[in-house]
Amino acid sequence: MKYKLIKICKCGNRDEIRFTKREAAFDLYDTKEVWDSKCSKCGEKKWLSSQVTKPEFDKELMLEWGNNIDLFFEEQDEELMLAEEKNIDLILDIIDNHKILDHKRIILVEVLCVLIYDNSGELIDKEIKLKEVENRSKMAARVANELKSRKKLVLLAESWIMDYIKERAFPKIGLKYSETNNGKSSFWSKLKYYFQ
Repeated sequence: MKYKLIKICKCGNRDEIRFTKREAAFDLYDTKEVWDSKCSKCGEKKWLSSQVTKPEFDKELMLEWGNNIDLFFEEQDEELMLAEEKNIDLILDIIDNHKILDHKRIILVEVLCVLIYDNSGELIDKEIKLKEVENRSKMAARVANELKSRKKLVLLAESWIMDYIKERAFPKIGLKYSETNNGKSSFWSKLKYYFQ
């Protein structure tokens, strides 16, 4: 399957730019060139909107990402992008059975903690149906149980995980969260790691 970015011009024209799976997954294209290109119908450079098709995460993409420090699925908040129920088994497989860079493994542990956070605790949205609340709670419990057997990995990732996530996720994993082991400097730790 080819992946594409569709740019919609003010004139209503839709220009398509096609990408390979890899280019689409890791944004391996010249964004300036894409956005500076002219509409094929009217010649304008002012685009009204755009749509991008991205590939689903799979083992091939995850392993390439996991072994290349320069690849990102998303340069910012990558863990939020990966934090979906459909990715749980893939993430656990990558963590347990494949050699990847340590900091990428830490990101995957962080993703699992985000899943616990997002699917447990108080759900503010009163519109969520009871059945969905039950499903989310079961998913959070499943991820917490998976991480209980990987506590050492979670502790290695601790300084990368945001405090508010640890506060909710750690007790469910069976780890103590307290002010003495929080990660107030986790953002700065991440920056230091990348710029070493």
